[in-house]
Amino acid sequence: MSDVAVPGSAVNVYEMTAREKTDYLIRLVFEGAIETLVRRIAVDLLVGVPRDDHATRLERLHRFVRDAVPYHRESVEMFHRPTQTLTEGGDCDDHVILLCSLAWSLRYPFHVEKTGDPDDPGGHYTCALGYPPHDNPDGDDRTSWAWYETTVDALPGEWVFDALDRIE
Repeated sequence: MSDVAVPGSAVNVYEMTAREKTDYLIRLVFEGAIETLVRRIAVDLLVGVPRDDHATRLERLHRFVRDAVPYHRESVEMFHRPTQTLTEGGDCDDHVILLCSLAWSLRYPFHVEKTGDPDDPGGHYTCALGYPPHDNPDGDDRTSWAWYETTVDALPGEWVFDALDRIE
């Protein structure tokens, strides 16, 4: 069984339910969104994009994480804070934490989504981002949502498995 390194403690990934793991990733998103470096990068990436062009703003954040942050599988599951992922890269959950932190630092709603068997604590994580910005990370009935996958060459709004079918 694979150990999971959680900041401040070490637990076994198989002792966490999938819901507990997702909740932990969401906590890291909230913590990351208030980190100065994360906020600065988010703002810098949007220079020149009109304030109301939300789709382009989210595409910029997505492209940055997908194309500029190294993706690698981990031999031991680790949950990285966004600043660590910026410098060292990471796997799917690290990319999700970083992208959602960048988006939430600008108050774009987000959902962390686990694919596959909901009871399997392993598996793949991806995310959906919403607009317009909102004070609630879940958005509201006016929120438009799209998938943002960063571990393959997915287009904004493209579900991870559709991207894999298109690429192969």
